Amino acid sequence: MSAKRILVLGPCGSGKTRLSRELSRVLDLPVIHLDASFWRPGWISTPQPEWRDVVSSLVERESWIMDGTYESTLDLRVPAAEAIIEVNCPRWISLLQVLRRSLHYRNRPRPDAPAGQPIDIAYLSYIWKYPVKTSAVVTELIDKYGPDKPRVRLDSRKSMDAFILSLQGK
Repeated sequence: MSAKRILVLGPCGSGKTRLSRELSRVLDLPVIHLDASFWRPGWISTPQPEWRDVVSSLVERESWIMDGTYESTLDLRVPAAEAIIEVNCPRWISLLQVLRRSLHYRNRPRPDAPAGQPIDIAYLSYIWKYPVKTSAVVTELIDKYGPDKPRVRLDSRKSMDAFILSLQGK
């Protein structure tokens, strides 16, 4: 893959961050974890106008792997991207991974986000509805703002691992 600006999209807990880190290692590109930029300590969100300014400045960087879906800024990110990777694993895996991650980090900061992420009904509902609701919105926005962008769809950890190996020529 010769792209220097790559979006990694998908539901929470799907493996986007892990994949982004592996891509960074293999392609020698910096990772931008959008959760780290959007969420303030205590999991307070950045107000939308300010968030769009933040994302506008992030996409101007020369190269990046941008980890995070954030549908509200896809109109800024898709045109700037050179490739798009969509991770779509079964929702029960996403839910399981989110719960596992929550237990693992408890009140410690994650490498990609602040500590203490709340696991509430709204968050779990977003994950559960992602394949039917959010995925359609994401597809529509990609088709609108980057219909000719190269896209890779990965649906399991095994497919992510195989993709990384293919980039390494193995």
